[in-house]
Amino acid sequence: MELCKEYKSMNCNEKTEQIRESMDVDYQLNLPQYLEDIERLTKCCVKNVVCDYEFTGNGIKIFGKSIISILYLDRAGCPLSCQFEEEFDQCFDLSNCEYFYFADIDAKTKYSNHRIINQRRIDVHSSIGVCIDVYCKNPYKCLSGCKDAFIREINISSLTDKNAGICSAEFDETFPIVKNDYQIKNIINVFVTSIVEDKKIIKDKMLVKIRNEISVVYVNENNSLEKCLHTFSVSKIIDTSECDENDTAFIFSRVSQLYVKAKSDSNNMLNDIEAVGKISITYKINEISEMSLISDSYIPHHNAKIESKNIQLKSNPVFYFDDKTSEISIDCDRNVIKIVDLKSDFNSCRIEKSVMYIETLVCAVYYDDSAQLCYLEKSCEFSFTLNDKELEGEGMANLQSYDYVIKGADKISLRLNFEYSAYLYNSDTVKYLTDIEDDGEKSAMNTPELTLYFANKNENVWDIAKSFSTAMQLIMEENDLTSDVIDDRRVLLVPGM
Repeated sequence: MELCKEYKSMNCNEKTEQIRESMDVDYQLNLPQYLEDIERLTKCCVKNVVCDYEFTGNGIKIFGKSIISILYLDRAGCPLSCQFEEEFDQCFDLSNCEYFYFADIDAKTKYSNHRIINQRRIDVHSSIGVCIDVYCKNPYKCLSGCKDAFIREINISSLTDKNAGICSAEFDETFPIVKNDYQIKNIINVFVTSIVEDKKIIKDKMLVKIRNEISVVYVNENNSLEKCLHTFSVSKIIDTSECDENDTAFIFSRVSQLYVKAKSDSNNMLNDIEAVGKISITYKINEISEMSLISDSYIPHHNAKIESKNIQLKSNPVFYFDDKTSEISIDCDRNVIKIVDLKSDFNSCRIEKSVMYIETLVCAVYYDDSAQLCYLEKSCEFSFTLNDKELEGEGMANLQSYDYVIKGADKISLRLNFEYSAYLYNSDTVKYLTDIEDDGEKSAMNTPELTLYFANKNENVWDIAKSFSTAMQLIMEENDLTSDVIDDRRVLLVPGM
């Protein structure tokens, strides 16, 4: 029998590969000639950022930068600083990339260490954890209807990953120091915090506004340490194909390039600061879509040859968005007498069994009880529950503001104000039909008009109808059933066709 069938495209992006690897980078840093020799190294901080990627045909190549900041004392005890920018790249092979569409990429500095070779050279080693999710356009078609067969259709609400990418926004800011009685002698530390302030998606475009807070610690002509704060915003319009205003976005921003120097003002005094650099923007765009699939089919009194495939879906998603305040404590290796400057950042965010875990990185320049200038860099993790059910999920937390106090001699307490957004969902493997063929009539048999059937509790009427080669609707009408699942053991009258 020739079947009258209809098909449709799956029309979804499918995660086909997941890469979780570590890569190492090594650098030899030499002080510029204009800087004094290193007497005592106080800080050597490494921040690794992925800035871009390209699809190579059989893999992915990522491009990134390592921002390395050092703070040290010279022989005269004067604090000095220097910043280096080094580039890195790495290729990762893919096993299935025929229909590559986009990749969701994140990189995290796992650890860094350094070795002082001499008074002008430092060797730095850093390990980077790379997470890559590869998405391809699903090229398959699926069965959408067949007039000669009974079909079982399921409707699923699912979270779809529509787009992801990395881009950057440039900035060039000049601002005056607050206390300008003395000129800037040298800059010794810079912290920059980038906060996603606003985002708006329109057709195939996304506008992102990022608030940046820069804190500059410098030594003035009086050999005193001073701090200057400046806030500025950058905006970026990003091309996001196939996205619209009903979608949601998770966005993370961090500094990928930075150059800060003292600059002369209109009176030819070194009372201005110039900051030039780039902000790396990593984004992922999702939508909640309703999907209709045929999960089963049969032809009355005929054998059916069915072809099917499986697809992984994030089903029944629930969106969460709120503001929250949490407190964390950081243990210091030395006694803290005075904090010169402190920065807190969210380093990573993950969801396991409906619990959101946020890793916070705290960096601080401070004086210890021996009046030594010291540097602290530590991370800690805190968590909170989104739902009583143990669901999978993904999300993002954005630190809005924070304050801190010294608690005891060796402890810093921070109060973090942040907003978070997240999706929770069930990760399901769903079978769908791609085709059905008539495989010939079943052997001739006398089919009674009514058959008695002893149904078990929770048995599905569809399965009963399929086994008797009849219509599910006839069974439900004959037995006054209001649900397609049998609620208790009972006898059913099964009409024939």
